[in-house]
Amino acid sequence: MGSKHKPTRQMQKEKYEQDLAARKAALAEKGLDEKKIAKDKTVQQLRADLKRSRKALASIDAKNEIVEKARKQKEENAAQKASGESKSKKKEQKEEPDQKKGKKEKKAKKATSSPL
Repeated sequence: MGSKHKPTRQMQKEKYEQDLAARKAALAEKGLDEKKIAKDKTVQQLRADLKRSRKALASIDAKNEIVEKARKQKEENAAQKASGESKSKKKEQKEEPDQKKGKKEKKAKKATSSPL
């Protein structure tokens, strides 16, 4: 039942919840106490399925949130580019080597002017 669609997973979760409630009610009618109901293999399996569905839903929500953030960022970047206020990394990179050259020149002067 590996589905990546949220509505499908929600239906599965609801089905497992209903099945679990029905199984617990059937076992309670037979006169079993809570400890024995919790140890029932069918109840354990339904709980595991329910847990898996909840984790899948959480994963789907997290993925959708990431996709939404990326979409918003893409729209913002497009708006900046359209308005002419683009972040030019090339300009920033051009300034950094100039600063590095200045440091290298200072080191070279110190090395040549050493009194040895």
